[in-house]
Amino acid sequence: MEHLHHFGLAEDPFRSDAGDKFDVELPSQQDALARLDRGVRQGRGLVVVVGGVGAGKTRVARRLYDGLEEEQFEAGMMVVLRREVGAEWLLARIARQLGVERAEADREAVIRQIYDRLAIIHEDGRRAVLIIDDAHGLANADTLSELCGLVKLEYEERRLATVVLVGGPPLDAAIGADPLVSHHVEVRVPFAPLARDEAIAYLAARVEAAGGSAEIWLSGASAALHELAEGAPGRLNALADNALYEAWLARRPQVTRADVERAHADLGWGAREQGVHLARRATPISAERTDPIAFDVSGVSDPELDAVFEPRPRRSEADPELTAAPPERMLAERARIGLDAPEAPPKSDDVDDLFMELLDD
Repeated sequence: MEHLHHFGLAEDPFRSDAGDKFDVELPSQQDALARLDRGVRQGRGLVVVVGGVGAGKTRVARRLYDGLEEEQFEAGMMVVLRREVGAEWLLARIARQLGVERAEADREAVIRQIYDRLAIIHEDGRRAVLIIDDAHGLANADTLSELCGLVKLEYEERRLATVVLVGGPPLDAAIGADPLVSHHVEVRVPFAPLARDEAIAYLAARVEAAGGSAEIWLSGASAALHELAEGAPGRLNALADNALYEAWLARRPQVTRADVERAHADLGWGAREQGVHLARRATPISAERTDPIAFDVSGVSDPELDAVFEPRPRRSEADPELTAAPPERMLAERARIGLDAPEAPPKSDDVDDLFMELLDD
């Protein structure tokens, strides 16, 4: 691109799909990853990651997923793309994520399917970990309550699953508004904005990795980038890229504060502060679909997404013994915690929620 060459850049330093050479190790993200990894390896039930747009939550969540050894964990990662996801839909999706070929339509039946799969994973000597990105789509009382029930499922007095919710302020607010849900959050990792020095170092590292010099940013431009991007790496990338283009249009050898401010105005990030509500640009998939959807980025549940990530092989697929009918011990455990009651089967219209019976109030 001509404007990149103008600044001595051999590559685009701010691409969203940039390779490993542009991967900048930020101390704040390393700290967040360490806290998440600790929570998962200690077998915590509900882990929550919260932060603003572009804070780097998804990057850290993917690194967490990639770092979970297959010998110890049955890990899956999915991204919720709709604003709100219902509890029944989510349960069916989780069942598919865990390897259930056909999730039952009945809520209590699909809970049993989930439990059986979790118990099989446990008997295989591993722990199930489900990472849900953009989890603010789950920010309603019913869905969060179901997730609390899921992380309380036990087999041989051991919890069976860790759920990691990654989302923005709406998720944090919904959890905080429900004392029962907030009580079950065992690890919470908030993402703070980058400090100014950290943001400047981040921008310099990206530019230098592309063959350029950090001197393309005048001091006023660097300050404006940090301020207007609110210290969020994702926003820094977009704003810096647009500011470079503005400076090139003006035929300037360096980026000024005015270039950053013009780029920020064109991006429209400040429109809400001025009381202007901009219509969201609908993608083809959101325009055509009205049901809640999620992308299973571990490549397990959706054939249409196999190209996104290489699927992680399941032991249950390789070992037929692990796909057999639930053994007597498993059936006994199911009955013990109330998932099976042959003499008095649970009714769909019972007042008490099946999952809620499992919670430690």
